[in-house]
Amino acid sequence: AYLHLCRWTSLGLSLIEAMTMGMPVVALATTEAVDAVPPDAGVLSTRVDALVEAARWLAEDRDAAYRLGARAREVTKERFGLYRFLADWDRLMEEETCASR
Repeated sequence: AYLHLCRWTSLGLSLIEAMTMGMPVVALATTEAVDAVPPDAGVLSTRVDALVEAARWLAEDRDAAYRLGARAREVTKERFGLYRFLADWDRLMEEETCASR
């Protein structure tokens, strides 16, 4: 599991990289992690005891860790992957072309 305990970073690249590698996330629910990590890809909380328990759970339950990690990887491919980036870029270029006509 990836422990993301940043309190002030908007959205750390390390979080996205860990999710891309298929790691489930245990994170403080104080940053953009709340929007980046869906409930089926990790555990987010503002309570330290909940984060400790989540880390223990994922360390002990490999199947759960794998399931959440697989979902984390899927989410990052959808939201932050190359194909999404290229599609957004193409849409932006098309909008600019139409606007300049």
